[in-house]
Amino acid sequence: MSFRLPPYLKWRDGRPRWEPGPRLRHAFRARDLKDDAGVFLGLEAAIAAAKTLNDEVAIWRAGGNAPSAMPKVNKAAPRTCKHLWEVYRASPAYLELKHLTRRDYKSKIEIFLATALDKSGKTLGSVSVAALQQSDMFSFWEELYKTRGHTMANSTLSAVRSMFSYGVMKGWRTTNPARALKLKKTAPRIVVWTPTEIVAFVEKADAMGFTGVADAVVIGLHTGQRQSDVLLLEFVSAENGRARFKQGKTNARVSVPFTPQLADRIEKIKARRRAGQVAEIQLTGQLVRDTRGKQYSRETFGKDFRKVKAAVADQQREAGSEDPSILGKLYLDLRDTAVTRLAEAECTIVEIHSITGHELDTIHKVLKHYLAVNDRMADAAIAKVRAWMEREGIAL
Repeated sequence: MSFRLPPYLKWRDGRPRWEPGPRLRHAFRARDLKDDAGVFLGLEAAIAAAKTLNDEVAIWRAGGNAPSAMPKVNKAAPRTCKHLWEVYRASPAYLELKHLTRRDYKSKIEIFLATALDKSGKTLGSVSVAALQQSDMFSFWEELYKTRGHTMANSTLSAVRSMFSYGVMKGWRTTNPARALKLKKTAPRIVVWTPTEIVAFVEKADAMGFTGVADAVVIGLHTGQRQSDVLLLEFVSAENGRARFKQGKTNARVSVPFTPQLADRIEKIKARRRAGQVAEIQLTGQLVRDTRGKQYSRETFGKDFRKVKAAVADQQREAGSEDPSILGKLYLDLRDTAVTRLAEAECTIVEIHSITGHELDTIHKVLKHYLAVNDRMADAAIAKVRAWMEREGIAL
């Protein structure tokens, strides 16, 4: 069976194009026939589009609308990566994410959009979503790996992958170009503060006037909570000898009894607030405050935290350390430190979960990494075996 294509419709290897004759070219431009995602139309759709254009030509020949007033079939909606980001960030899929997640996605997706794709300087943001290839995404990851590190490269791809998943659901393309790239996984960060480092840090923070930073370190260490949750802890949630949290990341609720050290620190916070320039009788709001008595933001806390860390590093250098250990510590490491302390105190996995709110498999990962190289735990284990063998009369 054969059929004739409409006038001016050309078909080359699955790529339909409408090309008017020489007498029409001063008024009508040739055009590829694509959908609004930038993909070439199939045969039936291309025929329909060509007939629509031919009808417009006939109207024009009869003295109707000028070409400038005609619909431009292949003038598709932009559907670039930048356009997808604009649509995605206004969608429920994005707006329902946690605030910190949205902020993280925004910073990383904007890095992606501004990255040059080739030597001409064309950015990934200006590329059609439908035209982007897995190879483009892998090249982007490789470049980010070189310039920003493994963790940043992987986490950026994760954010971009979420955006493209939304694009797939919206029908902008059929596959996610950021999936199945076989990226090298990053090793989990499991770092533990030593007791000496903790004491030095808290004392230095207090001495420098950054008492809020010291407060946050003690609260985080003795509750095992994330920085964002510690900074939001209110007086009303730290009464009757317990600190109660609704974790921002998971919505999990935990209620942690005070250790003596935590109870002492909270009493010092209360004493400071009552002795301030404006004495507070009824203590309200967040426990952790900056040097002006204001609530800490993530950025201002990080700035003050780094100042204290630099001062402690100077102390360690003065004591003879060429590579100050404190420089390798982050606030988030206090959470792993709390897990390992609880384990060394012979708490069960479930008991640790009840305090920190970690998923059970995450606790296993922390303990597998840390306790495997912890001499104290190994010594305790062998001591138990020796005592058991003696009780049972086992000689060998």
